[in-house]
Amino acid sequence: MTRERTLGKTRPTRREFLQGVGVTFVVGATGIVGACGLEPGDDGLPLASAPDAAISPNAWVSLAADGTITIQFGGTEMGQGSMTSVPLALAEELDADWDDVRVETVAEHNPVYGNPARSRDLGYPILYTAGSATVRGYFTPMRQAGAQARKFLLDSAAEQWGVPVAELSTEPSRVVHGASGQSASYGEIVARAKVPEYLPEVDESEFKSHDEFRYLGKDLTRLDVPAKTNGSAEYGIDVQVPGMVYASILRTPVEGESPVAVDDAAARAIDGVTDVVTLPYGVAVVGETVEATIWGKAALDVTWSESSRFRATDHARDLDDYEARARDLDFHTDNPLWQEKGDVDTAFANAERVIEATYRTDPAYHAQMEPMNATASVSEDGKSAEIWVSTQTQSLTVLGSAEALETTPEKIAMHPMYIGGGYGRRTEYRQKYVDDALFVSRAVGKPVKVIWSREDDVKDGAFRPLAAQYLRAALDADGNITGLEQRVATPTVLGYMNEPRWAHAQGRDGIAMNGAQTTRYAIPNVRAEHVIVDRCSRLAPWRGVATSYTRFANESFMDELAHTLGADPLEFRIDLARENPEGRAVLEEVGRMANWSEPRDGRWLGVALSDYGGSSVSAGVAEISVDETTGVVRVHRFWMAIDAGFILSPRNTEAQMEGTIIYGLSNALKERITVNGGVVEQSNFYDYQVMRMNEVPEVEVRALTNTRPPSGIGELGLATTGAAVANALFAATGVRMRELPMTPDRVLTALTAREPGAPRA
Repeated sequence: MTRERTLGKTRPTRREFLQGVGVTFVVGATGIVGACGLEPGDDGLPLASAPDAAISPNAWVSLAADGTITIQFGGTEMGQGSMTSVPLALAEELDADWDDVRVETVAEHNPVYGNPARSRDLGYPILYTAGSATVRGYFTPMRQAGAQARKFLLDSAAEQWGVPVAELSTEPSRVVHGASGQSASYGEIVARAKVPEYLPEVDESEFKSHDEFRYLGKDLTRLDVPAKTNGSAEYGIDVQVPGMVYASILRTPVEGESPVAVDDAAARAIDGVTDVVTLPYGVAVVGETVEATIWGKAALDVTWSESSRFRATDHARDLDDYEARARDLDFHTDNPLWQEKGDVDTAFANAERVIEATYRTDPAYHAQMEPMNATASVSEDGKSAEIWVSTQTQSLTVLGSAEALETTPEKIAMHPMYIGGGYGRRTEYRQKYVDDALFVSRAVGKPVKVIWSREDDVKDGAFRPLAAQYLRAALDADGNITGLEQRVATPTVLGYMNEPRWAHAQGRDGIAMNGAQTTRYAIPNVRAEHVIVDRCSRLAPWRGVATSYTRFANESFMDELAHTLGADPLEFRIDLARENPEGRAVLEEVGRMANWSEPRDGRWLGVALSDYGGSSVSAGVAEISVDETTGVVRVHRFWMAIDAGFILSPRNTEAQMEGTIIYGLSNALKERITVNGGVVEQSNFYDYQVMRMNEVPEVEVRALTNTRPPSGIGELGLATTGAAVANALFAATGVRMRELPMTPDRVLTALTAREPGAPRA
């Protein structure tokens, strides 16, 4: 593909510069941090198809006579490294030489490649990368596939050499007969192999033991790093197609409305504008360059309908309404309880004392670096299409595109591109940016690339929902917690962004409610309830899928209980985790990492515990200071201990945890979306502030690895960040912050309202 040269462009892009000089830097959580051990000229991600004369022992791997081993990857590489770690599990069991391996990303909705950990959400196999489920879901199937392919090679070699298969072993990409000293490469065996009618079956008991691993548990260079550092990686925004034109979309400012009158004369008069297309939800300006479409969009004069119920939205009032619903114990929705253990009603009826608190959180924008974009070429009859897109779900992209064109999935040819940040933003069933490209391409009869501006991306974003939560705890005469209840008033995210999945979920919205349960503490009676309220904005999963606000509430509340009972917050949690060895272990470890009991001059600590996905658990400690004249909270250090089972790649795990911690801290202290009159009030990074490099704390992560199957990593750390900072803020000031984000104005307001002589931790 050739690079498009825009009007007036004379200097090379950053990507072109990196390509030219062959720089091999790794971009880390806090910037460019050093070399990766790559040779200049590496051409990056191997995506070539397996050569001819190949044999596929199963759907996941193809073995070629020239020695090439091609592994299919059913997820999406978003910078989390799973395009390396998932195929590596197969290569490990296959005993492949990693240098022989090529990886292909599955580019279709094919249930064979569906993620088992995600498939239960819909009731059928689906390719969907979210919720820290990629390694967790694919690890065992990929090991199975690799072991099966290795067994096929051993059987073939035994037949070719006329020796018992029990006498054979493997070395990287070779089969060896120790008794005779004979050996052959996998390619040589494949060249003479016959595919049996039935491929060999493999039981998990035949998998390698951990002490036999060559690759897993070690640090290997990720497959995506060379291309991303030498500039050759192609993201959705880079796509070039012959005959392609561009389009920018002027969208209705209020959801649910449409254009009723369009004056496009000024837009059409702009040099480079070739067409204007009216859509149900906006107006597309089509042109030969990106600039022309942007200028043309600005020149449009559009009258919009004013019929949407969202014009009545009022951020502050809506949040107050949510809180009232959460606190109203007589108000219930029909969906099942998120969690119910023991007899909560009796615990409160018999309580010696009841402690209660309310927590509130604003919507949050994903703030991914690559704004939404897609390229599509629709056939003349409008019933088939080729699309190029950065997506977190090949399945839903294909299915949604087929629905948009009122055709069938096999008529959608998709090219999954590198993805410049997702965090849940690219998981929708109907991806509006893909619809844009499809509809405009169908209208103009040409391939069309649609690129959203940052303002488009914010103003028409889909957000983590507004939420208010009411928590109460029942205490007996001895100060024991006998009951805990958490009521979360927030809309259903699934009901908005994926109705089929919502129907299958039968009222249990894991995206809206994940984390609203206490599974790590010894509390006998627990209830968590989703109080479904009307939404005030477009919705989408957001990194950590609900734990950013549910864990902020329940871990802040645990801190309140600790101080009410006169207990040290860390020791209080360790005691409550007495029936959960993983939770107790990470709490004890993070306490040692942070030197929890060590006095600090002008700095204060807060702690929080969280699990994720049922198996992974993390404990975080924040060290902060507070400027009481400005309300600015500064996080100086953040420690985290995790237990996520077997750690496939220690260095990559550390990088993921650093990223999710910084993402969570940024949200806890800065990020806020407000919607009034149906209009998103923010538009770019000047009014949607994110954490800057000079604000990033020193981060230390420690993984307590073991031999349990690997569980989720990518979103594990975020859940502890908000509560740890809020708890440290209480330790510093005696003020409880029960609202996210903890912006300076909110902190100042709380400090001003603080009673003289208020106790501090």
